[in-house]
Amino acid sequence: MSTLNVLGVGVCLPGTDKPTEALSSVITGGPGPGWLDVAAALPGRGYKRLPPGCQYLLAATANAQADADGALFAVPADRRGIVVGTNNAGMALLDEQDRTIIDAGADAIAPLSAPYFAMSLFASRLATEHQVNGFTLTVNSPRTAALDALAAGARALAAGRADALVVGATEETLPDCEPGADSSDTGAVALICARPDARSPAPSYGTVRVRTAFLAPGATAHRALENAWRDLTADTDGPPRVDAIVDDSPVGEAVLAWLGNRCADLASFPAGVGALTPMRHLVAALAAREGRHRILVTAAAEGNVAFARLDAPLPTTPLHPQQNPQQNPQQNPQQKGNRT
Repeated sequence: MSTLNVLGVGVCLPGTDKPTEALSSVITGGPGPGWLDVAAALPGRGYKRLPPGCQYLLAATANAQADADGALFAVPADRRGIVVGTNNAGMALLDEQDRTIIDAGADAIAPLSAPYFAMSLFASRLATEHQVNGFTLTVNSPRTAALDALAAGARALAAGRADALVVGATEETLPDCEPGADSSDTGAVALICARPDARSPAPSYGTVRVRTAFLAPGATAHRALENAWRDLTADTDGPPRVDAIVDDSPVGEAVLAWLGNRCADLASFPAGVGALTPMRHLVAALAAREGRHRILVTAAAEGNVAFARLDAPLPTTPLHPQQNPQQNPQQNPQQKGNRT
């Protein structure tokens, strides 16, 4: 089972750019358009007309890269990779394009945003920003996409496809006409990751391991989930802390009931519409150094289930000073970042 070593964390969320506030009440559900100050978060040209989901991802990654003390730029460009998980980052754009075509014709679509109907463009734009020539991958799966992206990134590192990774998740508020729009995930989270045995200029927040499962309709939860649970908890001494981010679908309820029968310190949290909420929990735990033997679990109504185990070192060393999100890490790859 592959493991990621997390060297930098960054967020771009409504109301905060601090990872320790990723679960704070300052983050509001379904914020109005324009909540991100693009000029402040992404100084320079070429950002203003990007789709919001792309802006969030770029801003979160800039903060993570600053926080990682240049760990991404410490390896050659062809040894850098990107994996991005998302469900809804392009939904608002597609809705806008559809309405533009109906009202004025295809020629009226804004040329700078037109290519982003393809979800792979969000990761590709990030690769251009950070000179990533190794590989880019976009993962799209209901609710579990961000944790699936972590799993895919870990496999890529273990197979030697790259030496450093950006693993990100980005979501945009759904159009009002879409079901669940009022509980949309909005914003982005990014991690800078490497193999646990790799030398790095940045200290580690800890490690993350991911296992996935599928709960088919009518299947017994025990059989579908036991292997993943056993792989992640076999070496824990005492009941692990478990955070379950689930909805009220039959799958979510089955997973929560199954977890309730494990020897675990279980807490459940509502899941937003999208893949970002589990990553918000993950980055908040890493930033607070509260991830030792913690398990995150999320599940989609369609049957996808993802488990992530966090193991953080004890906080014996001070965290980095506050990062400066106004400074572009691309201009100075070796700048010092912050861990807040």
